Amino acid sequence: MTSTSQRRYPVLARSTLLTVTLLLSPASGTVMANQTGNQQAAAHLQENQLSEKAKRTEQKLQMLVPALDDTSRHITLETKDQPVYEIRYEKNNEFFARAYIHAETGKLLTYLLDDKDLENPDDKLAYKSADTFMEGLIGEMRSLYKVTRAPVGDVIYSRYVNGIEVVGDEFRLSVNSAGQVTNVSAGENTLTNINPADFLPPAQAMKKDQLSHFIPPRLQLMYTHGENQTNLVYSSAFSGYIDAVTGAELFTIRQYRKWRWKPISLTPGGKVVKVTNEQEAKRIYESEFGMSLKGSIFNGFHNEMESIYFSPDEKELLVTKDGDVIRFKSYSNVPPQRGKATLSEKQVLEKAVQFMQPYLKQEEKEFYYILNTDEENPNQYVVEFVPSVEGLPLVYGRCIVIRVNGFTGKITEYYQKLDQKPAKLPDKRKAVSMDAAAQALLAQPTELLYIYPFINGEKLAKPVLVYSIDGNDINALTGKVEE
Repeated sequence: MTSTSQRRYPVLARSTLLTVTLLLSPASGTVMANQTGNQQAAAHLQENQLSEKAKRTEQKLQMLVPALDDTSRHITLETKDQPVYEIRYEKNNEFFARAYIHAETGKLLTYLLDDKDLENPDDKLAYKSADTFMEGLIGEMRSLYKVTRAPVGDVIYSRYVNGIEVVGDEFRLSVNSAGQVTNVSAGENTLTNINPADFLPPAQAMKKDQLSHFIPPRLQLMYTHGENQTNLVYSSAFSGYIDAVTGAELFTIRQYRKWRWKPISLTPGGKVVKVTNEQEAKRIYESEFGMSLKGSIFNGFHNEMESIYFSPDEKELLVTKDGDVIRFKSYSNVPPQRGKATLSEKQVLEKAVQFMQPYLKQEEKEFYYILNTDEENPNQYVVEFVPSVEGLPLVYGRCIVIRVNGFTGKITEYYQKLDQKPAKLPDKRKAVSMDAAAQALLAQPTELLYIYPFINGEKLAKPVLVYSIDGNDINALTGKVEE
């Protein structure tokens, strides 16, 4: 599924504590775990220490919001992902507003006013207030943006060139009933490039019917779990962005995700690890899985389905179902390391397979897998295994997830959810052809966009003209795109 949503400030989490509820989710806790090792200390600054570009933006902000004059300012420089000034405005020692400004470009990333007025203004007032703010903030550049009103009441400024949207080049403003701008959020590509010559004219794009050559290789036939049945679908195993000239797949994130499942044969060992109390949980955690509790203990939480054992600081977790260990996860056994991971993807897969094979049941011999870097920590790898059923991957529900340290090869998470195989499967012999599935996908609304893709981990400075392709599954029996 193609997503045009962009990262927004000011979500800068600092807590490393995790609740038991969060720990139960295979994908949860990643952000918090990485804050411990990767968050750099913020430097406290004076106003005269702002960069010149940031200082000019902050002065514009004061002009647009006169109430900021009567505030005290607390400035810090965040450097985790990019150099960003956080400016906290206070009145009478209480929070009044906050701004995030990019240190190098001076771009206002986010502005937030402590506002108690929850009423929406009428459209006329909202547009007028937003326009006044935008003209004061970016001047004549305002003319580059089209303005719309979101259903939630926000005013959105989106950049279009040659009548085509520039993904991530936008501003979103909230206005209260008094006409005050209470929130400003800029897209990550806002005003990245304003040179019209760098935007390829749409006339140079291939015709839509030519896309049919590039879509079939990016589809994958698979079984998926429905609510009460198993479905046979063609899944869109790609990013959803196709270069409108070359047909190449492009990505708008640095750590791109792989969607295609690959088959693998395994040798099951049939080993079962049982735990019935906190003492056994501690022994198994350390002796079987090689995780240190560093002198700590496990506390237990039990319900009808599972038993959950967790350390007092909630950084170590072990879960059992009917006494069998189905999951463990460690945060403190993953020391922060700098530089690029030293293990190759092949070595990471070997480590994951070596670990999981002893615990597989005798009938669990064939799987499909996907190997990706962790979205929050590129030095951690996540390997997901799903069963091979009738020679196809069975996705959504039954899985094994293994997280591998990219330096040491240490397994830091194991999650096994292999329930009973479905009793009835759709007949894969009745599936429509891959070409027919591709045509059904291309019959959906397909638009041209400008994006700033990542190539070899670096974002391109110039936009690329792409086709955005619907990412929904295609029902392989009917040939229709699913909603």
